[in-house]
Amino acid sequence: MNNLKSDQRKITSHIRLDKFWKLVKSWHLNRNIVFRCTLGLLLFSLLSSCQEEVELEAPTLPSRLVVDGHITNEYKRHEVKLSLSGDYRRGEAYESVSGAAVTISDGAAVFNLEEKGAGRYQTDSLAGLPGRVYTLRIEWAGERFEASDTMGAFPSPFTPVSFANEGNFRTMEYRRHQFGFPEANRWQVIVGPPDTLLQPLNTSSLGQQVGVEVDTTGAYTFNYFTHPSIEVNGLMNFEEAHFYGFRLGRTVIQKRYSLSEAYYQYLRALFSETDWRGTLFDSTPGPVTGNVSNGGLGFFSAQAARVVRFEI
Repeated sequence: MNNLKSDQRKITSHIRLDKFWKLVKSWHLNRNIVFRCTLGLLLFSLLSSCQEEVELEAPTLPSRLVVDGHITNEYKRHEVKLSLSGDYRRGEAYESVSGAAVTISDGAAVFNLEEKGAGRYQTDSLAGLPGRVYTLRIEWAGERFEASDTMGAFPSPFTPVSFANEGNFRTMEYRRHQFGFPEANRWQVIVGPPDTLLQPLNTSSLGQQVGVEVDTTGAYTFNYFTHPSIEVNGLMNFEEAHFYGFRLGRTVIQKRYSLSEAYYQYLRALFSETDWRGTLFDSTPGPVTGNVSNGGLGFFSAQAARVVRFEI
């Protein structure tokens, strides 16, 4: 009997020790949880109290001269536009450059340009010659800028743009960029004004597109480019075809311009930063380098054109 009581006391003692150690372990566990929570709250408090609002200002760069000009083998007044660079985020028109002395030379003759409007300089009527190097010179604000380009060969013949029969209209398909052609060309299709106001234009529901110009007489000018290679960014920015319909009787002038290698590479870089951006294949944005010296921007090009005329 005494041995039984002794065994019961030993069992009870073991039970009490187990409970004690469980309490000790529980206390350690709870203490770690409390410690971690307290430390987390302390760190959060310290981090939140160290916040400081910083206003970042974009660097202000000095304005630079921007050139946009061409000379072709067409007998006409050739124009050069001069402006100043600015902050594109302001959404304001760039400042025109007036009072500059502007000339174009072909190595044998020098042609003076006269300012015909704010920042717009024109030659007298003349025609450039394929194969010659043309140099633009600008003197403005005590500085001198130059840009040269070689006029390419006379473009090869081409099949004029087609107008599909759509009942009372003849419809033309328009895309600003087209790929996979034998060479790089710039194109213009000019649809003359209607003879009367009873010959309206019928366009797709998407309306007027980039590269399409309309003057006050109702004449439409379509500007587009054919490219000699497949540009992934250009293809990824898939451009839906737009359709423009005209009444019969309008006169059409179509022009095919040859482009120097330097000018096409400039256009390709320009399109990569504008028309062809917004895909997974975008490259790192960078400056578009033209052919204007002394830190000027833009390009002065010499282009030979082949022209055809027909009636819708």
